[in-house]
Amino acid sequence: MTRGPVAVLSPGVWRLRHLIREVTDWEPVFLGGNRRGRTHDVAAVAGWGHKQTAHSARRLAEEMGKPYIAIEDGFIRSVRPGRGELPLSLVFDRAGVHYDPTKASELERLIAKAAATPRPSIEARAEAAIARIRELGVSKYNAGRRLSAAQMGLGRAPRGGRVLVVDQTVGDGSVLCGSAGPETFEDMLGEALRDHPDAQVIVKTHPEVMGGRKRGYLSHVASERIHVVDFEVNPWSLIDIVDHVYVVSSQLGFEALLGGCKVTCFGGPFYAGWGLTDDRQEFPRRRARPTLEQLFAAFYLDYARYIDPLRLKRIDIEDAIDRLAWRRDMALSACIRKRALGHGYRVAEHARAWLG
Repeated sequence: MTRGPVAVLSPGVWRLRHLIREVTDWEPVFLGGNRRGRTHDVAAVAGWGHKQTAHSARRLAEEMGKPYIAIEDGFIRSVRPGRGELPLSLVFDRAGVHYDPTKASELERLIAKAAATPRPSIEARAEAAIARIRELGVSKYNAGRRLSAAQMGLGRAPRGGRVLVVDQTVGDGSVLCGSAGPETFEDMLGEALRDHPDAQVIVKTHPEVMGGRKRGYLSHVASERIHVVDFEVNPWSLIDIVDHVYVVSSQLGFEALLGGCKVTCFGGPFYAGWGLTDDRQEFPRRRARPTLEQLFAAFYLDYARYIDPLRLKRIDIEDAIDRLAWRRDMALSACIRKRALGHGYRVAEHARAWLG
């Protein structure tokens, strides 16, 4: 466990210093461009995952002979994506990063340990948290309402049922680390169409693509058999009506596992390679065979840390689930939604909505 001062070079990570301080034993120290004379005091260097902006942090850690710690959002994050909202959960990895299957990570160690050493009370807690997530329809981002198939314009299910293909943002770290690219998404869509010739194929657009901040891989594929869901909707609305979900590396694939769907992975998400998914890549390092509850516990209970970002108070996953569902419902209420559509989700507005 890293303790003491931890160097931060990125203004984005520095912005989260109060959250980081609350859920770790670190004291973040911002170095920025002036690193001389201060680096010898730090125990490690932290950066945002494997992003391009973290290259300098990784390079500094190597030069200093100090550990590099990758920080990422957890999977119970906020109502909307982006900098406008502080995250309710963060993950920290001293060995790698959870979305890079090419290197060992602390999460892989936790998954293998969870599979090797059953923990009945922890697994029961995981089972209850899974049920609560399904009941409340909580995801990483939560700006959409839970809608019926008719409300989503999907019509009646054909005799072949429905399958879901999940798009992601161009350049997403989990896509690149998983040796995937545009052709991977095309292959995935093609396989879904071939494997389910009588089914309705639904393509879900990523929330950040809908917001205009990023581009997707499958944004313009609508056809007679393909229905593109390019509007805000709770992802559980889709999980509830499909039997098979195709992903490259999206978190939604793991949520689909929680919802009882068959999941085919074309990339290397953290939940692939453990015997729970149909994989198009091989993961020789991932030999453990955890149950779904054990896999959930490793990520959501052991790996992730939760915090109330406005009160700066560490919380547990049960509180995080309930608080995020409450924030979402408040944001989707008539007056909050009207204000949000006109002015965006600024942190100050969230504070007023949350604190009343």
